[in-house]
Amino acid sequence: MESSVPLGFAPPPPSYDEATGSGGIYPQGIYPQGTALSPPPQPPMEKAASPYPPQAYAQMYPSPQPVPTVQPLVSVQTVYVQPTAFGDVPVQTCCPMCSQTVITRMEHTSGTMAWLVCAGLCIIGCMYGCCLIPFCVDGLKDVTHFCPNCNNPIGSFKRL
Repeated sequence: MESSVPLGFAPPPPSYDEATGSGGIYPQGIYPQGTALSPPPQPPMEKAASPYPPQAYAQMYPSPQPVPTVQPLVSVQTVYVQPTAFGDVPVQTCCPMCSQTVITRMEHTSGTMAWLVCAGLCIIGCMYGCCLIPFCVDGLKDVTHFCPNCNNPIGSFKRL
């Protein structure tokens, strides 16, 4: 038995042209006996019918429609921010009653600080009228700020 293939090795596979040259059937005599020479012949494949009817691209993928947006109803409310630090000087502010920008008018009234200084002067011996001096000094009195247009109180400043 003469063979060009050394012992222990399989013969080389056929080339593409040899394998497909006879309609997809391998040529006879390449494979040892007892092996399948070729797969069973298959009928030519036809185009399978689609389960869906053909449609244009625009029908398959419609362009997204703009979603109508509802604009929320916005109510505007004017908020007047008053300075939190009314002092012993007039301030420019917006009156919440008449909505005018004004410079406040001030009134001084005797408060806790004036009474404490009066009591302190009485303790140290100033009982003959000198203890009443704190009621004449505006620097020891509380301050109330008023609107000059409508005369409503806007804020106050307490000494103590």
